[in-house]
Amino acid sequence: MKAPGYQSIAQTIRDRILSGRYIPGERIPSIREFADHFNCNKLTVHRAFETLRQEGLIEIRVGSGTYVRFPEKVAVNQGIYDFHTDYLDESHFPYQQIQAIINQLFVDVGAHALAPTPAEGDPELVRVLSRFYGVSPRQMVIISGAQQGLDLVAKVFAANISDTMLFEDPTYPGAISLFKARHFVPLGEDGPDLDALEETLDRTDIRLFYAMPAVHNPTGMAYGLAKKNAIADLALRHGFYIVEDDFLSEFRQQSSPRFVDICPRQTIHIKSLSQTTVSGIRLGFMIVPPALFDKFLYAKFSSDIASSGLMQRSMGEFFRQGRYQQHLEQVKKILSYRRSRLCDLINGIGHLRYSPHQAGFSLWIRSEKGPPSSPVPWRRGEDFSFKPEARDCFRLSFMHMSDAVFENGVTYLAPLLA
Repeated sequence: MKAPGYQSIAQTIRDRILSGRYIPGERIPSIREFADHFNCNKLTVHRAFETLRQEGLIEIRVGSGTYVRFPEKVAVNQGIYDFHTDYLDESHFPYQQIQAIINQLFVDVGAHALAPTPAEGDPELVRVLSRFYGVSPRQMVIISGAQQGLDLVAKVFAANISDTMLFEDPTYPGAISLFKARHFVPLGEDGPDLDALEETLDRTDIRLFYAMPAVHNPTGMAYGLAKKNAIADLALRHGFYIVEDDFLSEFRQQSSPRFVDICPRQTIHIKSLSQTTVSGIRLGFMIVPPALFDKFLYAKFSSDIASSGLMQRSMGEFFRQGRYQQHLEQVKKILSYRRSRLCDLINGIGHLRYSPHQAGFSLWIRSEKGPPSSPVPWRRGEDFSFKPEARDCFRLSFMHMSDAVFENGVTYLAPLLA
C-alpha cells in the first residue's frame, strides 16, 4: 500500500485535534512514531507537522515534544442581538447615581478624589465590601475585576501551574486560556464527581482547584453543601488551595456557606463587581489566606500599583448609600422576566434540553440534533470544554441588551433555535 503524503497525514492529525481526540496541552506522538504508524519517512511527517504549526494547531517544544496548542482568541459577538456576552448591559446600571457621587466627591475633596490608594485598596471601600459580603477586611485586596485576580494567582503559583491546577469540566474559557488547563473533573448536578476528584488528587500533585460553586459558568448550577464540605476536607488533607470564583452569587435565591467560610485558610476567594454592575467598572476583590497575603499584595503592586482611586471611592459611597443593593433588586426583576421568556421559548422546541435549577445571566442548553453549522449569536459549548459532547451544548446569555433589543432578540432567536 502506498504511503500517504504529508497533506493526508496533516489532515488525519488535524481531524484528531478538532474532534477532541488530541486536546490542547496534550503531547502528541513524535515524528518517529507517526512515521512508523503511517509507514512513511520522517521528512514527510515533518512537513505535516510544519503545516499544522503554521495553522496554529500545534507547537514544537525543543527537547520536550510536540503539543496541541491552546486556542488564542477573543470572544466577540458579531450580531445585533448579543446572546453571547454574560455582562449586564449598561442601560441597566444607574449611571446618574454614580455621576452624582463623583461630582460630589470633587466638591468635597477636590483633586484628592484622584489621589492613589494603598496597594490593598481604599480603606472605606474595603470596609463596606467586607460588611456587605461578610468577609475579613484584613485579608482583602482590591483588584481590577476577576480576570486580574486569576492573573495574580498565575503569578504567585507560576511554577508548573498547568500541571498542578485542576478545573471543573466545563469551565470558564478565560481560565482555560490563562492557565493552559490540562486537568479536569466532571461536574454533576450538585458539583464535581468526588470519585473522579479523589482519583486525580491521588495520581497528580494538585496545588490549586479552580471552582465556581455559587453560579457556575457556563452551566448555572450550584454546589451542594455536602459536596463543599467534602471538597474542603480534601483540600485540608491534600494541601491544595481552592480558587473560589464567586460568580453572580447575588442572583442565587438560596445561598449556602462559601468555601471562604468553610475553609478560609485553604481558599482564595475572588469576587468581581464588574459582573454585577457594568463591565466598564473594573473593580473586584480577593480574600487571601494569611500565609499568602504578602505574596498576592506584592504581585498586585507589581502589576498595576493600584486600581482606580476615583472609582474605588465612588463605589465605596455607592455601597454606603445603599445604592448597590437597590441596583441588585432592580436587576433581579429584569433577570426573572427574561429568564422566564426564554424558558417559555425553549420549552416549545422539542430537541432542546436544560436544567430548571440554573441561575445567573445565561442558560446552558443541550441540543439533541447537534450543533448548528452556521454562525450563531450565542457561545458554543466547545468554548467551555474539550469533550466532544460539549459541542451539542451552548450558552445563551440574555442580559447584555436593552429591554427593546431583548424583545426583538427573542423573536430573532425562535427560528434559529427551532
